Formats: sequence, structure tokens, C-alpha cells
Amino acid sequence: MRPIRSLYLWCAPVVLSAALGCGKDGPSDPGGGDDVAPTADFSSACSGLQCDFTDLSTDDGQVTQFAWQFGDGNGSTTRNPTHAFAAGGEFSVELTVTDDKDLQGSRTKTVTVTLPANGAPTADFSVTCSSLDCTFEDLSTDADGTVVAWAWEFGDGATSADASPGHSYDIAERTIFPVTLTVTDNDGKASSKTVEITVSPAATLKCEDAPGTGQFVSCDLVLDQDSRVTVNLESRSCQAHGNTFEMTAPVPETLFTDGCYTPNTGPFALNNGAVFAAGTHLKAQVISGALNQSLAPALHVSGSFPQWTLTFDDGVAGAGEPDFNDLVITVTADPVE
Repeated sequence: MRPIRSLYLWCAPVVLSAALGCGKDGPSDPGGGDDVAPTADFSSACSGLQCDFTDLSTDDGQVTQFAWQFGDGNGSTTRNPTHAFAAGGEFSVELTVTDDKDLQGSRTKTVTVTLPANGAPTADFSVTCSSLDCTFEDLSTDADGTVVAWAWEFGDGATSADASPGHSYDIAERTIFPVTLTVTDNDGKASSKTVEITVSPAATLKCEDAPGTGQFVSCDLVLDQDSRVTVNLESRSCQAHGNTFEMTAPVPETLFTDGCYTPNTGPFALNNGAVFAAGTHLKAQVISGALNQSLAPALHVSGSFPQWTLTFDDGVAGAGEPDFNDLVITVTADPVE
């Protein structure tokens, strides 16, 4: 019988590092190893030609640098920039980000920029009148362009294409005129504004037709003797600017142009104190500066040679109007022996 021999097999342990996770870490391992490049991303919000960009990039570390290219030759290194494009259209906007390990990532998106719709201009103007002569000043604006044309209609059939014209009315009594300004901008958009203005001829001297009647008719101040003549603004109770007193005969002379506020109230020596002959007719008028005239301005006369009192009402309505105390003026003749 043969002897039985024992056979022993020894197997060396085999370590499969890949299977057991040993050795070099993969990119998804949070414990270390190779850093992963950042993922660039962003959003945009545009209003007209201006766009706001917001960085949405991510990284396993920290994004430290931002490089924007807006597709129109301009760029930015701000994280969340705002950019105004010069024109509408589609732009390829690229964001490149760099992290703290100098790894980079980029993202390009098409951003559509729309030119805002052109708005019409806003017509506006102011007006000042001195009796029948009015000056109009254009105050129109255009937020997205330029006003290039003006069309005025003065309410009496007359027109003008000037930006800020003057116009003289031909009327004999207080009249309300609708004045319209139409402006057109550089894109052909137009708008209009209409304002009603009150225009009155100057108030001339009127004397009571007969005492106590309350009826007034045109009159002159007649010198009974050779005289020098002086004028005084005795009092005023008004607010309108531009109330102007003028002697119209025998020598035209403007004595004040803002009766409610003028610091110089006289005495005013007519024609530098020259002597007027007996029989001379003095004529005068007051131009109302009030724009809101509800009544025709009037200039009433009381008294007789050698002194007259002129009381003026500028036509502004209100309690107790017309009160004929807006301006109180005396005209005094000083006879020459």
C-alpha cells in the first residue's frame, strides 16, 4: 500500500484596489483628488436696450473671476453687470468664469435686445400777452428723440411754423382764442396741445356819460390852460404782472410796465416837464397783464381840470369785481401863468 501524501494549497491574497476603492480618487469623490472645472451659467433680463446679467455659475470650489463678452465689442469683469446696447438685435453673450484652482468654464447664450417703441413728443407751451401782442414759447419735450417741427394755430386763422413765435391779434374787444401747438419729432410722431387765451385791447379813458348813470363813454383829458402835467400811481391792489400805463397823446410815453409791483410810483413829469398848450387833449391807456381775464379791462375817469383820477380794473373775476382799485392813478395839470 502506498503511503497517502497530503497536498496543501496556499493562495496569496489578491487585493483589487480598483474594486476596493483604493488608490487614486475619481472626480466625484468629495474627499480630494482632481478639481473639477466650474460650470458657467447666467441669466439676463432686458428692458429696451439695457440688459441686466446675473451670474449663475457653480463650482466645487470658488469662482473668483468673471469675463463677459456682450457680442457688440464690449465686455465686463463684474460678476453681475448691466450693459446698454447701442441698437436692437440678437447678441451672442459669453460668460467665462475662473475658479480658485485656475480652472475655467464658459457658457454662451443668445440675448435678444429690442429697441423700445418710439413714443410721441409731449406738446407744451407758455404765452404772455401785452394787449393784442402775444409771445408764445415752446416748452415741448421728447423723451426718445428730438422735436423737429412746430405748427401753431392762433385761433384767428393765422398760423406759424416757428418754434416760439409772436402774434398780434386784430380785435376791438375782449376775445377768447383757442391756440393749438402741434409738434412732430424726428420719427414722425406728433402730439398737440390747445390752450384758450384771453386777449383784450388796451383799456382807454372812459368818462361817465352823465353823473349817476353808470354809463361810460370814451373821453380825453383837456387842458384849460397852458400847463405842465405830472402823473402819480397813488395805489394798487392787484397781482397780475405786466399792467402797463401809457400816455398815447400828445406825446407817446410809457410811464410804468408792471403797475402792481413797480417800485417807482411817481411823480412822472410828462415830456420831461415840457409845457403843453391850453386845449391840448391828453390820451392814456392801461394794458392789462392778466391772462385770466373774465371781464374786459377798463379805465374810468373822474374829476376835471386841473386834476383827474383814473381807476383801472384788469378784468380778473372774483368777489366784488370789477372793483376799479387795481391801479389808482392821478393826472395833475400845473398851469403856467
